[in-house]
Amino acid sequence: MNILVASAFPADSLFANAVNTIKMADGFAKLGHDVTVVCRKAKCGHLTDKQLQERFHLSTRVTFIQSPGRWYMLPLNIHNAFARQVLHHARDIRPDFAFSRNYIAPVRLAAIGVPTVAESHAHVGNTSRPLLRMIQGLGELHQFKALVTIAPVLRDNFATLGAPKHKVHVLPDAVDLDLFTRPTDYSKPERNRPLVVYAGHLYDYKGIPSILDAAALSPEFDYRLVGGHDQDIARVADQVRARSLHNVSLAGRFPHSEVPEQLWASDVLLLPPSAHHPSAQWTSPVKLGEYLASGTPVVATRIQALEYWLRNGEVHFVPPEDPQGLVEGIRAVLRERDYAEHMRIKAYALAQRISYKERCRRILKVAEVPEIENMDI
Repeated sequence: MNILVASAFPADSLFANAVNTIKMADGFAKLGHDVTVVCRKAKCGHLTDKQLQERFHLSTRVTFIQSPGRWYMLPLNIHNAFARQVLHHARDIRPDFAFSRNYIAPVRLAAIGVPTVAESHAHVGNTSRPLLRMIQGLGELHQFKALVTIAPVLRDNFATLGAPKHKVHVLPDAVDLDLFTRPTDYSKPERNRPLVVYAGHLYDYKGIPSILDAAALSPEFDYRLVGGHDQDIARVADQVRARSLHNVSLAGRFPHSEVPEQLWASDVLLLPPSAHHPSAQWTSPVKLGEYLASGTPVVATRIQALEYWLRNGEVHFVPPEDPQGLVEGIRAVLRERDYAEHMRIKAYALAQRISYKERCRRILKVAEVPEIENMDI
């Protein structure tokens, strides 16, 4: 089956929505389908399919069409102009099914008869015209099969905006098990001190202030922050220097295929989002599944969105905005090895249920698209 995946991210983007979409394409490919991703041209220039497959650890069944920055002499915006270009390519690809992280493209694809599922994490309060047009199309078009989101609060908000409730489905973000599962022969680098790692953006609402405060309270641990935009890395580095936090290092960004090594090398992983940010009601971070698959114990803050998915002891929960609680959580999982091993087993069991392959299988079922799987892939 030919599947078209469409989203207006640049091909070299490391933003979570781009990684999520590319990995969804790979999930469909792992089910035996031929997948074409339509996105925007990489900011660094054109990247070959091979370069992108290696960068994101993808199946060779995934190919890319990178839209130029202009379309018929006009700037390529991420809504109508991008959707017109997707439609142009769809007439050549002749997809049997489409998946889109975009507002307008799924409407256009469904309108020409392509069974289509869209995904959106649009926050509560977003009433933009493109979003409302997507919701209108979801209600009007038979071939617009479903809208996928990541939390009940977002599902309910879409319904409030007019989306048919039976067409909106809640699924967690997923994980590439092939990439993030720790190899059985992996040997962790020898260290004299425990290594605590956070991987993700360095925004305050992600819990970075709590991590820095925890580091100040626990000089016996080394803390490593992986990821972040250049300006955020510089900002946090200034804070680290100002506070003389010699046990905190900033590793910077890595290609997605190199992130697993950072998780495997750690003794504890941190997921400490703030409870005061609105996203605490709906966040389903890409790194959650990656953490669960890594085999490293996770200390996370107890917020509504995480509690919804983590119900069976997969992580060690601590109160949000509580640096001392964060330190105590780290100490608990380092001290109680049987407890940490129990968490690891529970975490990996959940990771297997939320792989990209399984997520894609569920989406095809929701869309009532016949599934054909080549188990040799």
